[in-house]
Amino acid sequence: MSNDLHITTEAAKLAPPAVVSALHWGGMTPSSWVTVLTLLYLALQLGLLVPKYVEAIRTWWHRRPGGDA
Repeated sequence: MSNDLHITTEAAKLAPPAVVSALHWGGMTPSSWVTVLTLLYLALQLGLLVPKYVEAIRTWWHRRPGGDA
């Protein structure tokens, strides 16, 4: 059991450098990594914010004078 935990821990430590090496070998420079991570972060933020804004607009629309509700 302890050996399995040790292997998992060491694999987790190795994963980030292995990913960076694979991306560099694939032709991605550090500036490309920053661009990809920034776009991923932006997509995640939009995915979280858009539903909130849609719900806020629907609530406002139904509460205004002459709204559907």
